[in-house]
Amino acid sequence: MTLRRPMVASRSALALLAFCLAGVAVDAAWTGLMGLSFDSNRPIESKSLHCPSGFLTGIRVKYGRTRHEDRDLYDFKLKCGVRWTSWSGLWFKNEVEDKTIECPSKMYVTGIEVKRGRNDWSDRDTYDFKLQCSGVWQSYLGMRSSKQVETAAAECPSGEGTSGLRVYRGFVEWGDKDLYEYELNCKSIAQNLASIRGLPDLKTLGLHRNVLTWNGEQLATWLDALGLGDLAPNFLAHNVDGGTVFLLTEDHLKELGFNLVGDRLYFIELLTQLYDDIVNWSSALGIQLATHPVPPLKKLGLSNQPTSWTVKDLCKVLKAVNLGEYIDIFVEHRVQGDVIFSLTEQNLAEMGVDKVGDRLLITDITQTLYEQITGWQQQQVKQPQLLQLGGGAAQA
Repeated sequence: MTLRRPMVASRSALALLAFCLAGVAVDAAWTGLMGLSFDSNRPIESKSLHCPSGFLTGIRVKYGRTRHEDRDLYDFKLKCGVRWTSWSGLWFKNEVEDKTIECPSKMYVTGIEVKRGRNDWSDRDTYDFKLQCSGVWQSYLGMRSSKQVETAAAECPSGEGTSGLRVYRGFVEWGDKDLYEYELNCKSIAQNLASIRGLPDLKTLGLHRNVLTWNGEQLATWLDALGLGDLAPNFLAHNVDGGTVFLLTEDHLKELGFNLVGDRLYFIELLTQLYDDIVNWSSALGIQLATHPVPPLKKLGLSNQPTSWTVKDLCKVLKAVNLGEYIDIFVEHRVQGDVIFSLTEQNLAEMGVDKVGDRLLITDITQTLYEQITGWQQQQVKQPQLLQLGGGAAQA
């Protein structure tokens, strides 16, 4: 029988190993171990993954199980921005499942929670994971799991994002236990912004920190400071402002005159980091960010059921958001409430809405409207009216 090494000694060794490896990342810091139970009477495996720039936006986990050795093996890869790293390189075989979880658009990982399970009868050790994206916890990844034993988490400090993950694996022969520990590498959002080709200081330019409030001229000032001033007239001609600039894709940038691949990729990375910065700023001040709120429907004489709107009703909304120039187009194409939520940007371009900013504004307001009415419907479901036996609402 193999004697089990005391837990305290093993965790001390793991902590020492973590300390020795702590200097790997530059301008970033490790959170420290999560605090999951850990032990090993074999050499501890350790692998680190880092985002070369930007922050972690997703994680992919694969699980393998060896039948004769009862080993439960996990390996990991990270999504950095829009690109995946390679697998960490932990010893792995006999894949059983492979799952991926990603943060919603424009969000990045700020924490990870791990749930450990154990089945003593089958000597099976399982782990499941969930991400905290820009301060908001998401659902668990959904890896197969045994009876829950414990959970632990690591979070980056306020104003920082996750730029790396380190995994430790130990194995206890008595009981065939595969035990894992984790820590995150956190990097300051401000440091990350400063590393991007000398990002201009907004205060020096006389620009408000909340980019969403910029008009076209203010956006042009920022473009000029980036050395992209020759493209500013295109942004102005297409009515792109601070409220729509974060909705731009690479295809939009081509339409706006970004002919060089490097400039497009640079600008997209810049927008992502700038958005992260204003999200962090608004969270610190308790300010809720908003791009294009839906105009008050009651004031326009419209019902809160847009699918019942006529073409004239829809035109009232266009006029209220200063897009009255497209009223004739919507009338000509008979676009009304019953198709509004099926309307795509491609449809708008086909109809003749040729300005990028205007197409983005219409689709953004449509999405906001959809979220509002589904919220109303959910509220109605949660607070149903009491009905009398004969029908109709009960009197209060």
